[in-house]
Amino acid sequence: MKKRFLTFFAAALVLALLLSGCSHDTPQVSPTFTPVPTPTVDPHEGEIQVPSGIGGEMWWVPEAPDLAPFNFIPTQFNVVDQMPSYAGEGLTLRRGVDVSDHQQQIDWQAVADYGVDFAMIRCGWRSYSDPANVNEDSRFRENIEGALAAGLDVGVYFFSQALNIVEAAEEAVFTLHLIEDYNVTLPVFFDWEPMPYEGSRTADVDGETVTACCVEFCRLVQAMGYQPGMYSYLKLAYYTYQLNELQGVSLWMGDPGTKPIFYYDHDFWQYTYTATVPGISVEVDMDAMYVRSDGGGGGAAPAVTVTPAAVTPDGGAVG
Repeated sequence: MKKRFLTFFAAALVLALLLSGCSHDTPQVSPTFTPVPTPTVDPHEGEIQVPSGIGGEMWWVPEAPDLAPFNFIPTQFNVVDQMPSYAGEGLTLRRGVDVSDHQQQIDWQAVADYGVDFAMIRCGWRSYSDPANVNEDSRFRENIEGALAAGLDVGVYFFSQALNIVEAAEEAVFTLHLIEDYNVTLPVFFDWEPMPYEGSRTADVDGETVTACCVEFCRLVQAMGYQPGMYSYLKLAYYTYQLNELQGVSLWMGDPGTKPIFYYDHDFWQYTYTATVPGISVEVDMDAMYVRSDGGGGGAAPAVTVTPAAVTPDGGAVG
């Protein structure tokens, strides 16, 4: 009897277990989650990629969105026997030299006979160690008078070491005084370059300061009726200058090679530092001036509007 009871109990237990597994409830389905993608961060947002001119390197540099890109085709440029040319449409090139007292005495008629059309002449410079040491280039008057007599168009540049806009204004006034009696038809350039020497005041200066100095120099030059300009080389222009602040200023780029590679529009291209020119006894820089079919180029831009920077009591620039 006991055995039969156990058998019955076991069967009932199995039946109960089977019935407990049969439910009329709708099975619960786990919800499907769609993962939220991680936003892709562009590490070069606000930058453009440009050739550095150094061994094929490319640089990512801050974009100056208010400046127009250079709209001529680099591969259509060439330099043969120190003569630059452009094979495309809408642009012709004039050939020039830029000189200082480092070129010693120059036979300007021989330079003109070689086919040089214009000259950029250093008119003065400031010492990189002594801010009070502002000088006229020792051959400025000799060079500008010789170049004009030989029929060349002339522009000038001041080698700046300004650290604030008061010094930049002093350099502009100094320059304007030097050129007031000469027929300067090309731009008057601000040429600021850091000097990496012991005791140099300009070895480590921020771009805001340099740009403010350039704007102040150009403002005063424009006020006296000249076209203002800025000379620079690629690294200084891209990484130090705040180029957006220089709209309307003629740009002269030191960019040696057979074609210009500066990204933005500019008027003058310094294509070699080591030219040999009859009438000049040492190596000299040579430049191309862009003459566009629309009448622009060569610094013949519309009137420039440059905003003067504010000045702090110690002569520093603000903004």
